[in-house]
Amino acid sequence: MTRSHAAVEPAAEVDPDLAVLGSPLFRVARTVIASLGALYAISTLFPMGGQRPALLDTAFYLVVLITTALLALARPILVRRNRIAWAFVGGGVASWAAGDVYWQASFTGVDANAIPVPSPADVFYVGLYPLAYIGFILLARATVRRLPASVWLDGVVTSLAAGAMFSAFTLNDLLNADGSKPFAATITNLAYPVGDLILMVVAVAALAMVRWRNDPVWWLAALGAAAFTAADTGYLFGLSDNTYTDGSWPDGLWMIGLTLMALAGSMYRRRSIDEVRGFAALLVPILFSLCALVVLIVGTFVHLHPVTIIMASACLLAAGIRTALTFEQTRELTRTRREAATDEISGLGNRRVLDSALPSMLEGLPAGATLPLTIVSIDHLQEMNRILGYTAGDMILNTVGNRLQQALPPEAVAVRLGGAEIAILRTVSAGTPDSIARDTEFLLRALAAPVPAGPVPVQLELSAGVALAPMHASNSAELIRCAADALHEAKSSRSEVEIYDPGHRGDVGSHLLPDLLRAVENEQFFVHYQPKVDLGSRRPVALEALLRWRHPTQGWVEPEVLQRLAVQVGLTRQLTRILLRTALESCAGWRRQGFELGVAADVSAADVLDTRLPYDVAKMVNKLGVPPSALTLEIAEDVMLIDARRTETALGQFRHFGVRLALDHYGRSAPSLARLRSMPVDELKLDPAFAAPMVNSPQDAVVIRSTVDLARSLGITVIAEGVDTREMVDAVTLSGCAGVQGILPGEPMSADALQQWFAALRQPEGQVPGQRRREQTHSGRGTR
Repeated sequence: MTRSHAAVEPAAEVDPDLAVLGSPLFRVARTVIASLGALYAISTLFPMGGQRPALLDTAFYLVVLITTALLALARPILVRRNRIAWAFVGGGVASWAAGDVYWQASFTGVDANAIPVPSPADVFYVGLYPLAYIGFILLARATVRRLPASVWLDGVVTSLAAGAMFSAFTLNDLLNADGSKPFAATITNLAYPVGDLILMVVAVAALAMVRWRNDPVWWLAALGAAAFTAADTGYLFGLSDNTYTDGSWPDGLWMIGLTLMALAGSMYRRRSIDEVRGFAALLVPILFSLCALVVLIVGTFVHLHPVTIIMASACLLAAGIRTALTFEQTRELTRTRREAATDEISGLGNRRVLDSALPSMLEGLPAGATLPLTIVSIDHLQEMNRILGYTAGDMILNTVGNRLQQALPPEAVAVRLGGAEIAILRTVSAGTPDSIARDTEFLLRALAAPVPAGPVPVQLELSAGVALAPMHASNSAELIRCAADALHEAKSSRSEVEIYDPGHRGDVGSHLLPDLLRAVENEQFFVHYQPKVDLGSRRPVALEALLRWRHPTQGWVEPEVLQRLAVQVGLTRQLTRILLRTALESCAGWRRQGFELGVAADVSAADVLDTRLPYDVAKMVNKLGVPPSALTLEIAEDVMLIDARRTETALGQFRHFGVRLALDHYGRSAPSLARLRSMPVDELKLDPAFAAPMVNSPQDAVVIRSTVDLARSLGITVIAEGVDTREMVDAVTLSGCAGVQGILPGEPMSADALQQWFAALRQPEGQVPGQRRREQTHSGRGTR
């Protein structure tokens, strides 16, 4: 079944954008272009003995330049994701490449003094900067949609510090070097260092905005911007001292910058990149702030341009604001964590504190010491909330919490578990269970002093259950369970304090679990039968089989309690088969006597998903010669909570064998009408809590009639459970129900009483025998 389910699952959707970037053709083109750019850049580092081939800086350079620009433009053309942002970045690379192509075509071999400044090439060169600025900012915004103030400030701090350092080394000398040139030439030459300064600021700010992600896309783009900045700076210094020549290292850096920017847009990333968090995220802004401080210190000894001083000062100011914001965020985080671990009403810790403290205190328990876990309950708090109001109840909890904090030593842990229960953890170096019980009684008396929570002070009644580690348990879950059992025992016996006793479990019926394991061998299970009566003919149509346990000392254990106990010891499947086998054997006997009655039996949601049960039922039916349709399996309503596909498959197996299905306890929780039409059931049994109110409520009667009409339209028969009065019979008859079950039509009967019932059933008038009399062995009220 699992294999077939997996086979029909749709294949994971392939991202078309990543498919383009990860295609073999694109990868090959990217590798070739990157290799060519790196090869040209490496060639500029070697002087070649003054015999550098002209082909390197003409044809080869143009080929690398054009292919790099095409690679940068391919990203926005072929890929939809962040298309606008990459269009600006690619446009910037293409603009610079166009300027260089124009330069090569127009000014190769021309004397430098004859080249006009500015020229059309400068327009294309400078066009790189605004396009790259916009592209970087759009990419950062696309990566991080909503930026907190701290991230913005990190970007401001790092970018201003980077700008201050760059300008400290370059800006002052470049501005002074351009003083003797014409104004147009000066402005043109200044556009490059200023553009590079802003490009550096924007690139660093963008990296800070994305929290310094370990993402090759961002780092390639930022390194490309850094390479351009270094190349422009070297070029302008070379022009100022007449040392620049074609094919030198600035040309190589320009090519590296172009190549890195083009590669950034062509990267193929399969998984998301986590941002840097914690101290690592703060480390970079701290280092940049220190660099800005160093710039200011150097500025006291060396003349720096005012722009440098302004940027460094602004960086430190932004760093101060960022520090104040960090302090406030830390304080808010501390307050939030404290509130997350504190119960708002009582002022004590909450369950998180207990879950955190209990394991550590168990592990660190000194030798010979005891760790008592005390669960204190404020009795009747729910009634006080109802009578005095929830404000009074909150005041009681708050007062008890304050008293507890004052009474306990500082190392003790007190938490509110929820409702009216408070847990206390404290280490006792030397003490016996009796002394711990006495200490707990003294504590309860101090806590139970009257509380002014209403017109008159409220006298509190407290109960406590105590479990001791390592005496009673050595792990957290078991210790809590033991303390809860002891508290239940204290409430049941109306005692003030109870120390956990392994021989008396607080969970109802749980002390019977060892006996239940032996009950199967000792044949202590018996099946009783309760009739279902058709409202049209007033005749029984089936009998529901109910499995009961006759305990040697505790008496009869009802089906619902038995089912809960069976789950705890893993006997559910075994008891279900005992019930079905006995019920089918009885049904075969009825039919041999001439009574064409069906038999019904409860099965749990776990039974429904038991893949062996349908085959076992088929074997039983065939062996006893009972028609499969004579058996009705009554399924609890919680089967609706199971995955619909699994439920329909499992129920379909029973239907395939011809077994009838009924949905039991319908309406006990919110009924799922939508699931009804998809569930293959033949019968719907209305829970008494759902059906009984319609006797006195026209609105509830309308709901029941609507449910009956819906079920009837789906071919489902409706039975009302818990019918115990004539008024109820009349009401369900008017609603359209097909049958009833309950005390009035007939109580659950033992095998002997069932024979008497059959004898009465043979009476000529055919009236259903009344079951008002009570059996000597069992009252039969239960839940039916």
